[in-house]
Amino acid sequence: MIIGIPKERKTLEKRVALTPKGAKFLIEDGHTVLIEKNAGTGSFFPDSDYKKSGCIICDSLAEVWNQAEMIVKVKEPAEEEYRYFREGLIIFDYLHLAGLPEVAEQLLKHKVTGIAYELVQTEDKRLPLLEPMSEIAGKLSVQNGSNFLLTQHNGRGVLLGGTEKVHSGTVTIIGAGIAGTAALKIAVGMGAKVNILDINERRLEELKLEYKEKINTVISSKETVSEYTSVSDLVILAVLVPGAKAPRILTEENIKAMPQGSVVVDISIDQGGAVENIKTTSLKEPTYEKFGVVHYAVPNMPSQVARTSTIALTKETLPYIQKLANLGLNKALSENKELQIALNTHNGEITNATVAEALSR
Repeated sequence: MIIGIPKERKTLEKRVALTPKGAKFLIEDGHTVLIEKNAGTGSFFPDSDYKKSGCIICDSLAEVWNQAEMIVKVKEPAEEEYRYFREGLIIFDYLHLAGLPEVAEQLLKHKVTGIAYELVQTEDKRLPLLEPMSEIAGKLSVQNGSNFLLTQHNGRGVLLGGTEKVHSGTVTIIGAGIAGTAALKIAVGMGAKVNILDINERRLEELKLEYKEKINTVISSKETVSEYTSVSDLVILAVLVPGAKAPRILTEENIKAMPQGSVVVDISIDQGGAVENIKTTSLKEPTYEKFGVVHYAVPNMPSQVARTSTIALTKETLPYIQKLANLGLNKALSENKELQIALNTHNGEITNATVAEALSR
């Protein structure tokens, strides 16, 4: 199979879909790997490393897309890439179609087979391709949130760890999955006062057993969300319903009740966001202020640590890329339920019920 790796087009997206080492495994299996010139430089993987692995370096985006039978990316296709869509082409990346109806429409219109990283699911309900980026986004959510609490960013000037004689800042995390737990770890490490809310009582008990008096665990409800966010310096939204739009957890009334200069980080923005009426931001312009609260809603936070993210992602995606390339689409899907679930579009149809419902189709 001819596998194409284009350079990412999203604003300040520095990740690349495969490391040179990952590409080498595919080439050793007998496949051809095309990679756009300088696609890996943002992750400090130069073209020379890909050449040594046996990749063909392409001078243009068009060369990669027009020759490849399967495109492997990190983020969803950019508008300038739609022109290369065609029937029979496979795209394997983070699609997040529930929050990107325009991308879905283009995939359907051109009968592209779209397989979503974020929906690859094991029998025990793990999301192995989403987990590494969720962990990184969770950790970065606290780092970014604490940064935008600084006065030069119009934050309320709170040091999360406090000092010997000044109490710590308060962090409230909503969602105790991979991202929320990663955020919790960093917030505790910084010395913040941490509340974590979730609807899963057993998960909260596990966290309480691990962190003891360092955290406060709370069953999530409209009332508790309102109570704890109103006294928080930093609120992190880390809720996920695989394939569906993120549920609206934080209302505008909740935001209005938060302290002036506090910060909200919505990790769920990839799936439309868990904050009412939140607007997607970018790494170039990561925040905006509304009701006196700083909003951070960047959908590709892991790009801030592009090298770590690229290595972590390749370790998880490579076995699935190999299955698709070695077996071909039909056989790979028929033999692998994990990939079946992740199939989003094929032959002009939406093939995942949750995604279809989210897009009202």
